[in-house]
Amino acid sequence: MNTASIPLLILGAIALALLCAGGYALFGKPRSAAPKKRQRQVVSGFAIAGGILLGALLVGCLVFCIGIAFFGVESSRISSKPLAIVLAAASFCVIAFFIQRWAKYFAGWTALSVLNALLMASSGHLVNNPSVPMPRSAALIMAGLIVISLIASLRFRKGYKLNAVDKASLLLWVLAFAIGANTERYMLIAVTVGCAGLVLASIYHRYNHRHLRAKHDHLLVDSR
Repeated sequence: MNTASIPLLILGAIALALLCAGGYALFGKPRSAAPKKRQRQVVSGFAIAGGILLGALLVGCLVFCIGIAFFGVESSRISSKPLAIVLAAASFCVIAFFIQRWAKYFAGWTALSVLNALLMASSGHLVNNPSVPMPRSAALIMAGLIVISLIASLRFRKGYKLNAVDKASLLLWVLAFAIGANTERYMLIAVTVGCAGLVLASIYHRYNHRHLRAKHDHLLVDSR
């Protein structure tokens, strides 16, 4: 068996297990309040786990296909650049479609990215490719930029409604991440662009929030 297919088999097994367990939890027939509550918790837990798995697959497909289409990455599975572009576009569209659902987990994702940047600063090479050196100063700068991105995205908590600028900044960050993951040359530039988009979206949110609050206060004063 090709060793490259082992991760795909593992992901497939996890997806099948989630599907079976989620189906059992969803279509079971609880007879009392306690089992019904546990059923809802199980369904919710598997929905989150399934979403995380789907997100990992979509982002992985986006990174992989962008690498093949634009950065000369070779693959025995996808040898056609047009096909890679189509798959990358499809993955990006699905990511964009579910953006309201995954935005609340974005801060946790960036926290893991900070950890990866610190590991690169410590080791002096890429986390996923030890043969490629990574300047420690660049890794530390990248960690700082990702921390800024994390702070700018803390408002994307549960119940927060994304506006158009928020969505554009998040999608820009995902695209920048996919580009940076494929090339050491543009990695720092990509992270900088993604960070700048989130910061600008945060500034816009604060300005818009203050403007709406001032308008509301003005209407209250006029009504008196």
